Amino acid sequence: MGLPPALDATTDFLPSAEARRLETRAYLSLVRLVGRPVGQPAASERAPVVLVPGFISGDVSLAVLARHLRRHGHRTFGSRVGANLGCTDAMVERLVVRLGELADLEGRPVAVVGHSRGGMIAKLAATRRPDLVAGLVVLSAPVTGTLSVAAHVRRQLELLFRLEERGIPGIIGQDCVTGDCAARIAGELTAPFPTTVAYTSVYSQSDAIIDWRTCLDPAAELVEMPTSHTAMGTDPRVHAVIAQRLAALCGPAATTRGAGAASSTRSR
Repeated sequence: MGLPPALDATTDFLPSAEARRLETRAYLSLVRLVGRPVGQPAASERAPVVLVPGFISGDVSLAVLARHLRRHGHRTFGSRVGANLGCTDAMVERLVVRLGELADLEGRPVAVVGHSRGGMIAKLAATRRPDLVAGLVVLSAPVTGTLSVAAHVRRQLELLFRLEERGIPGIIGQDCVTGDCAARIAGELTAPFPTTVAYTSVYSQSDAIIDWRTCLDPAAELVEMPTSHTAMGTDPRVHAVIAQRLAALCGPAATTRGAGAASSTRSR
């Protein structure tokens, strides 16, 4: 199945009416983000998890998932990438620093779960520093080096481009989406992925934000879910998939970790 071309003004992704309705219902369900906190569990054989939010979302957008994982014994940590708004390469480097801090704290490589742009950033971080990452699960993430988004998302991006051009700091620039920076990131996304990192890409054909085909990374185990883009972080069925993948990473914390270790690569 072919993938869409890189984002430009003529290649908007056109979701179905049903996909748009599912997305609207998912937005309304975000009230679930407000809930009773769940304390951090004690260290155990269950993998510690870093949660990376989507574009302009912030760590709070994955609060429901964090509570679910903590109830099941996983220590969870925010990514500290803020609203995930800014240069892609800078976001990746910020996440790498965070992963290094947490791997040292926990005494072992960590699992990473990323939603949407957060999943793309998480994949790039795992590619650059596989020694820090035990496993990766991405949710509705454009991880194939292409980007095709719905028209309303493109309009949001174009507004951000204009703000960046006017000198507002911390805003994503057009170069990060359609220019040389985007081309470098696309090349990195299509490079061989480390075989040492268990990798799953969860996608939905009902996605009304990005073209679901951009999630079909040949390096990943692909899991289709009947949900929307926005609901990936709150849908119990997706939570079950994540928990299953994390269960495979269970094991005692390591006492040593090789910094910057070279990785083998999965054949494409």
